[in-house]
Amino acid sequence: MDNTNTGKEALFSPGCEPVVEDEERRRLLWLMAEYFRTIGCTDIKARLPGFMPPPVLSGTIEDHRPDFTCRQSDSGRTPIILEIVTPNMVEDPTTENRWSLLSSAAKLYNAELHFVVPKWARTRGAIDPVLKRRLARMELTANRVWTV
Repeated sequence: MDNTNTGKEALFSPGCEPVVEDEERRRLLWLMAEYFRTIGCTDIKARLPGFMPPPVLSGTIEDHRPDFTCRQSDSGRTPIILEIVTPNMVEDPTTENRWSLLSSAAKLYNAELHFVVPKWARTRGAIDPVLKRRLARMELTANRVWTV
Protein backbone atom coordinates (compact mmCIF):
# COMPACT_ATOMS: atom_id res chain seq x y z
CA MET A 1 0.00 0.00 0.00
CA ASP A 2 1.42 3.36 -1.04
CA ASN A 3 0.71 5.82 1.74
CA THR A 4 2.06 9.19 0.59
CA ASN A 5 -0.13 11.06 3.08
CA THR A 6 2.11 12.20 5.94
CA GLY A 7 -0.88 12.57 8.25
CA LYS A 8 -0.65 16.36 8.43
CA GLU A 9 -2.82 16.81 5.34
CA ALA A 10 -5.58 14.74 6.89
CA LEU A 11 -5.70 16.90 10.03
CA PHE A 12 -6.32 20.24 8.35
CA SER A 13 -9.02 21.43 5.99
CA PRO A 14 -7.85 22.31 2.48
CA GLY A 15 -6.78 25.93 2.41
CA CYS A 16 -5.54 26.01 6.01
CA GLU A 17 -2.15 24.30 5.68
CA PRO A 18 0.25 27.28 5.37
CA VAL A 19 -1.28 29.12 8.33
CA VAL A 20 -1.84 26.10 10.54
CA GLU A 21 1.78 24.95 10.15
CA ASP A 22 3.14 28.32 11.36
CA GLU A 23 2.41 28.50 15.10
CA GLU A 24 2.72 32.29 15.39
CA ARG A 25 0.43 32.96 12.40
CA ARG A 26 -2.07 30.40 13.69
CA ARG A 27 -2.14 31.99 17.17
CA LEU A 28 -2.70 35.51 15.79
CA LEU A 29 -5.36 34.27 13.37
CA TRP A 30 -7.29 32.45 16.15
CA LEU A 31 -7.18 35.61 18.24
CA MET A 32 -8.55 37.78 15.41
CA ALA A 33 -11.24 35.23 14.45
CA GLU A 34 -12.46 35.19 18.05
CA TYR A 35 -12.32 38.99 18.27
CA PHE A 36 -14.38 39.54 15.12
CA ARG A 37 -16.89 36.87 16.16
CA THR A 38 -17.24 38.56 19.58
CA ILE A 39 -18.00 41.99 18.07
CA GLY A 40 -20.77 40.56 15.88
CA CYS A 41 -19.13 40.12 12.50
CA THR A 42 -20.71 37.54 10.20
CA ASP A 43 -19.68 35.31 7.30
CA ILE A 44 -16.37 34.61 9.07
CA LYS A 45 -13.96 32.56 6.99
CA ALA A 46 -10.48 31.71 8.25
CA ARG A 47 -7.61 29.44 7.30
CA LEU A 48 -8.07 27.50 10.53
CA PRO A 49 -9.51 24.10 11.43
CA GLY A 50 -13.24 24.38 12.12
CA PHE A 51 -13.73 27.34 9.76
CA MET A 52 -14.56 27.50 6.09
CA PRO A 53 -11.46 28.86 4.35
CA PRO A 54 -11.81 32.16 2.46
CA PRO A 55 -12.17 31.80 -1.30
CA VAL A 56 -9.05 31.87 -3.48
CA LEU A 57 -8.51 35.21 -5.24
CA SER A 58 -7.39 34.96 -8.85
CA GLY A 59 -4.40 37.09 -9.75
CA THR A 60 -2.60 37.75 -13.00
CA ILE A 61 0.66 36.18 -11.77
CA GLU A 62 -0.59 33.78 -9.13
CA ASP A 63 -3.68 33.08 -7.03
CA HIS A 64 -3.84 33.59 -3.26
CA ARG A 65 -6.22 32.75 -0.43
CA PRO A 66 -6.63 35.45 2.25
CA ASP A 67 -5.93 34.40 5.84
CA PHE A 68 -9.30 35.70 7.03
CA THR A 69 -12.44 37.39 5.70
CA CYS A 70 -15.67 38.50 7.34
CA ARG A 71 -18.46 41.05 7.13
CA GLN A 72 -18.74 43.80 9.71
CA SER A 73 -21.95 44.41 11.61
CA ASP A 74 -22.35 47.92 10.11
CA SER A 75 -25.33 48.79 7.89
CA GLY A 76 -23.35 48.06 4.72
CA ARG A 77 -22.00 44.77 6.10
CA THR A 78 -18.58 46.00 4.94
CA PRO A 79 -16.23 43.11 4.10
CA ILE A 80 -12.80 42.78 5.71
CA ILE A 81 -9.81 41.02 4.16
CA LEU A 82 -7.22 40.34 6.84
CA GLU A 83 -3.58 39.22 6.51
CA ILE A 84 -1.40 37.93 9.34
CA VAL A 85 2.21 39.14 9.08
CA THR A 86 4.93 37.55 11.21
CA PRO A 87 8.38 39.14 11.72
CA ASN A 88 9.99 36.83 9.15
CA MET A 89 7.34 37.80 6.54
CA VAL A 90 7.51 41.59 6.93
CA GLU A 91 10.45 42.04 4.52
CA ASP A 92 9.98 38.80 2.53
CA PRO A 93 9.93 39.73 -1.19
CA THR A 94 7.58 36.83 -1.98
CA THR A 95 4.76 38.56 -0.07
CA GLU A 96 4.69 41.50 -2.50
CA ASN A 97 2.55 39.76 -5.11
CA ARG A 98 0.19 38.39 -2.44
CA TRP A 99 -0.32 41.76 -0.73
CA SER A 100 -0.87 43.52 -4.07
CA LEU A 101 -3.58 40.98 -4.94
CA LEU A 102 -5.25 41.37 -1.53
CA SER A 103 -5.21 45.16 -1.97
CA SER A 104 -6.75 44.90 -5.46
CA ALA A 105 -9.43 42.53 -4.17
CA ALA A 106 -10.24 44.92 -1.31
CA LYS A 107 -10.77 47.75 -3.83
CA LEU A 108 -12.81 45.52 -6.15
CA TYR A 109 -15.15 44.33 -3.36
CA ASN A 110 -15.27 47.64 -1.43
CA ALA A 111 -13.63 45.80 1.45
CA GLU A 112 -11.30 47.00 4.16
CA LEU A 113 -7.77 45.60 4.09
CA HIS A 114 -6.36 44.85 7.54
CA PHE A 115 -2.93 43.53 8.55
CA VAL A 116 -2.11 41.96 11.92
CA VAL A 117 1.42 41.96 13.36
CA PRO A 118 2.81 40.96 16.73
CA LYS A 119 3.50 43.95 19.02
CA TRP A 120 7.14 43.05 19.44
CA ALA A 121 9.63 40.64 17.93
CA ARG A 122 12.72 39.59 19.84
CA THR A 123 14.96 39.99 16.81
CA ARG A 124 13.34 43.03 15.18
CA GLY A 125 11.55 45.07 17.83
CA ALA A 126 8.31 46.73 16.75
CA ILE A 127 7.00 45.27 13.48
CA ASP A 128 4.19 47.70 12.57
CA PRO A 129 6.47 50.60 11.47
CA VAL A 130 8.45 48.19 9.27
CA LEU A 131 5.23 46.88 7.71
CA LYS A 132 3.81 50.39 7.20
CA ARG A 133 7.02 51.53 5.45
CA ARG A 134 6.96 48.46 3.21
CA LEU A 135 3.30 48.97 2.29
CA ALA A 136 4.05 52.64 1.51
CA ARG A 137 6.97 51.61 -0.75
CA MET A 138 4.57 49.23 -2.54
CA GLU A 139 1.97 52.03 -2.75
CA LEU A 140 -0.58 49.92 -0.87
CA THR A 141 -2.94 51.32 1.72
CA ALA A 142 -4.16 49.32 4.69
CA ASN A 143 -7.35 50.40 6.45
CA ARG A 144 -5.86 49.19 9.71
CA VAL A 145 -2.68 47.59 11.03
CA TRP A 146 -3.44 45.70 14.24
CA THR A 147 -0.64 45.17 16.75
CA VAL A 148 -1.43 42.17 18.91
